[in-house]
Amino acid sequence: MIPGLPTNDTLRAFAKEANWQAVDETRVKFRDYLNSIREKRGSHPVSANMIKHLSSALYDDTDDVPDGNVLLSKAAHRPVVLAAVLGRRFRQGPWLDYVKPYHLNPSVNHENIHEAGGSLKVRPVGVELEVGMTQVDGGEPTPHHLERFHEAYIEHAMRLGSNLDLSPELCIYQAELVLPPVIGYGKALRTLEQNIAALVFATREANMIVAILSTYPWESDFATSHSDKVETVAIFLNDVNESRPQQRDILQKLKQRYDVSRGVARTANLLRFQGYHMHVDLAGRSEALGMLSYAMNLGSATAIANAALLKGGPFMDGTCDAELLCTREYVRNITITGHYVGLPLSPHLQPDGMQRHGLLLRDNLANGTARALLYGVEDDQPFSGMHNMLGRIRPDLSNNARVCTLESTGMPSNPSAERLAAVSTDFQYSQLMIEHYFREHGTNLDPLLNDKDWLDIFGPLDRSTFTDMMIASDHLCTDVEIKTATGATYSLVEFYEKKRKLLKKVLSPLNVIDTRDVDGLYDRIYHFLVSPNGSAETIDDYINHPTRHGTGNWGRILRNAFLEVGGTLGAKNPAAVHKVMIQLNDALVRRYIN
Repeated sequence: MIPGLPTNDTLRAFAKEANWQAVDETRVKFRDYLNSIREKRGSHPVSANMIKHLSSALYDDTDDVPDGNVLLSKAAHRPVVLAAVLGRRFRQGPWLDYVKPYHLNPSVNHENIHEAGGSLKVRPVGVELEVGMTQVDGGEPTPHHLERFHEAYIEHAMRLGSNLDLSPELCIYQAELVLPPVIGYGKALRTLEQNIAALVFATREANMIVAILSTYPWESDFATSHSDKVETVAIFLNDVNESRPQQRDILQKLKQRYDVSRGVARTANLLRFQGYHMHVDLAGRSEALGMLSYAMNLGSATAIANAALLKGGPFMDGTCDAELLCTREYVRNITITGHYVGLPLSPHLQPDGMQRHGLLLRDNLANGTARALLYGVEDDQPFSGMHNMLGRIRPDLSNNARVCTLESTGMPSNPSAERLAAVSTDFQYSQLMIEHYFREHGTNLDPLLNDKDWLDIFGPLDRSTFTDMMIASDHLCTDVEIKTATGATYSLVEFYEKKRKLLKKVLSPLNVIDTRDVDGLYDRIYHFLVSPNGSAETIDDYINHPTRHGTGNWGRILRNAFLEVGGTLGAKNPAAVHKVMIQLNDALVRRYIN
């Protein structure tokens, strides 16, 4: 049912050859030695030979400046990945800075996860929210506007107690807010509100307005950020897509659909979708749990439902799409790196996993360790699905705890803090369920296949069904009907109610969560979808109304607002799109400032 998922026998065999503690100790020793080299490099010449006594390379390198590679342990036990060396095209400095750690432990399975990861518990979720900006009059922000925005954001974030982490995106008019990991709906909502408030204050002081939508809506010159790292990625994206005739055709169709005529309009410039990325900790850094979670949490009807709950953004380059209420997946499709790739690689637990992982690094097709686990092939050419619609497993976070996470990249940005908090909490509860399943059954899918309730909610969908459902929700947003792994179809209300019952049934005896919190979450989602007191019909209602905020079909609300200001569906009308964005910004100002 899940191609590439290792069996429990495979997990046991690996753990027998390489004890999970020994794997951890080997990696810590390598990390500490690598850090010591980095600290001394100012006074000592650095050579690739300096790490050869602790590691062996998948590919032989005689050059003192190695190309993309995988570094393996030399321990007595079975070799494990210690780190990835990123390829030369992605470096802007010494090669030693591009040796990226690999923390996922292939020896942690369902029989020893209680030792490696402790007892079952709710794991914290951190998020990243991508947003777009423009001048108040609709013109592109100047360097002065952007500089003032970043200064003001830090000032207001410090005042409000928000997170200070604000990162530039590929597009110079977009930014990403990074929010710290929290547990539960209440904390998630508070953190989101604080950071959105800082964002609204900062854009106002910089004489700009903000769009928290699934795609950057305004017509623009499509400028990319001015940094070596971003320019390197932009060149890579253009090269890898322009070398493929099918991708050139997809790009041309998008340009025709939205009458794109200004600025440089290559793949990297037009890749303007905006996401709400979620990270949840993987217990025990278990590689097998990560793979199972990817399939059941990111590849199931659960992910389709959550994406539909957040979708809404019919605009692209000053045009309101005539068919789509959300243009996110249509825009994503212009890059081969956004295509579906299925289960991530395991360099340890799949027969061809190591070679494929190494190939993506060696051929300079992936600019990160996690991205080099997302192996796809189209037209007999390999690629990294680094921007795919599901997500990735992160083995490479650089922190002392060596945390590994499951990252969802399929969720769109949305201006409703309530909906965002609900989706991240649902993601958190889903991971609790999947971790429990893994502790009970490992990667054996028979119990899942034999339980219709589990299969409906967490059963992995095949590629065709998953992509069809994503496209359907782009057309309908919250009005979509979801097809699950059993073949059954449900409205969003029916699906979330079914999920509520399953979570309470399974989690109640385990004493790991108060089931009142489960009810509280799904009561809120029910209110978003059913809204007994009436649904939001305007943008201001959706953001501010006492009883209707967060309700209604967000994509349809935006489309109706566009029509009301004189826009014509499918026709270029940057002025009408900007009027709608002014309404959204005014609603956010009213909520967070006035």
